[in-house]
Amino acid sequence: MGIDERRKLIEVFLRRCVTYADASIERKKSRGEDSSDISNWENYRQFTSFSASEVESGELDTWLEDGSYHSEPSSEDPLSDNRVWLKLEEMSHEQRRDWLASLLMPRPISLVATSSIQGIHNLAPMSSIGVVSNSPPMITISLSKDRGGKERDTLVNLRDHGEESSCMVYILPATLESAKNVQLTSTKIPITESEWDLIDEEIIIENSMPILSSAMYAMHCKLMEIHPLPGGSSASLAILKVESIITSNNLTPSRNPLKLMQIDFNKLGPSSNENDWNFEVNY
Repeated sequence: MGIDERRKLIEVFLRRCVTYADASIERKKSRGEDSSDISNWENYRQFTSFSASEVESGELDTWLEDGSYHSEPSSEDPLSDNRVWLKLEEMSHEQRRDWLASLLMPRPISLVATSSIQGIHNLAPMSSIGVVSNSPPMITISLSKDRGGKERDTLVNLRDHGEESSCMVYILPATLESAKNVQLTSTKIPITESEWDLIDEEIIIENSMPILSSAMYAMHCKLMEIHPLPGGSSASLAILKVESIITSNNLTPSRNPLKLMQIDFNKLGPSSNENDWNFEVNY
């Protein structure tokens, strides 16, 4: 049996385990069974679904080979080391197009890093990010106010720094750890505190910009303009020029691991497939 057949066989088995777990969870909930037992089944369901996604992607193909297993499965190439800064102005139109499409299509959930004029580092989850131009390379971020009318710290920080304003947009791997970081950084805290302190990662400063070591990619962006949206909207649109893409030297637009995506208002996962794992965020 070849690797492709083995991969498919294991994936089908794991997907059936997920289906069985879903049915078991529903039965236990309808019977009013112990919540800790239900929680254990939910954790099993999440882990099994995530494992099925890894098998399907080919990340674990070395596990399916004959003979003794010696190597670890390939990782998502986080930015902890071996980073390269790719300047978009040095790329062709086609190269910029391919890179921006691979990072932002389909639309991922991202973390955006800014700093206040007092030097406080901010980290916030964003999903309304899109490519609006490949030449020059530009993206937009929609930044809404909260229900109390308060502007997001990201918007305040970008505007306060004026023409010198810049930010980092991090593209996250489709892992539960990334989903939990989104949950943590969505916590409301005073503007004098930093969301970086809420996650279990060391902040790395390179070229005067913070690096999220667990991210797959980062985009270093400069602020071009901010426009309030019309029609009574509470949001503003920030137009950013992508200066550089920071990536592991092992990743290219054609080698693009699964990204963390927003698949519902409060659900994150690798895809909208109902059999895939997902993480429910309590905003």
